[in-house]
Amino acid sequence: MKYPVYRKYQGLDTWFKIVSDTEFFEVKRIGKQVLRSHVVADKFPEKQFIRDMVECYENRWVEVDAADVQAVFD
Repeated sequence: MKYPVYRKYQGLDTWFKIVSDTEFFEVKRIGKQVLRSHVVADKFPEKQFIRDMVECYENRWVEVDAADVQAVFD
């Protein structure tokens, strides 16, 4: 897998920039509030969550362009 990859939750205003098998950034908009997270996965469930995002498991995530995600992150 070539990183970074970009995902968005299907139907929600939550965006992800996945930078490795064990690390991602998340931006979540809730109304006018913007929440930012940086996750470094060191346990299996977190690593599986990243793998699921990358694979768009069960269509929970959709692939998005880098420019779309960067606009949200800025």
